[in-house]
Amino acid sequence: MDSIRDQKVFKELEFQIWRIWEERRKKWRDTVYIIGDDKVLKIIRNSLQDLLNTFEKYGKGTRKYICNPPKDFDHVSYGQQYNVRIQWLNSLIVRLSPEAEENEMHILEDLMVILNVDPNTLKLFIEKIESQLTSIQRYSHGSELVCGLRFSPDWLGLE
Repeated sequence: MDSIRDQKVFKELEFQIWRIWEERRKKWRDTVYIIGDDKVLKIIRNSLQDLLNTFEKYGKGTRKYICNPPKDFDHVSYGQQYNVRIQWLNSLIVRLSPEAEENEMHILEDLMVILNVDPNTLKLFIEKIESQLTSIQRYSHGSELVCGLRFSPDWLGLE
């Protein structure tokens, strides 16, 4: 198996990304929510750190993280209770480029969340993941990540 350093695509990780449709407002929230266990967050953090390390040599790079909706969770019924709709997104793509704007808003393409990041935003992304890993109250405040992503304390993104 490839080491994290050599991998560019990470398949079927135990984390979820989603967005929320608010029926009252008839629109999608701009925020995309993310949640994952320690193992996944460490994999993402380490691979992003490696991406940053190789940036000096290549000047750009990409990592793709593929996820699955949680098993045994009826998101349709759950969302109906709160008058929202949950849409699972299937992957997170991080593109590192010096041309990217700092903390540029994510792009949704099909069911993929694409982040175009500069080195400073990538460093912040890594720091925010590390902060979640060391926090005693993980997800309790739905802390902001980068580029319109937010760690979520629950499936509704409530804070």
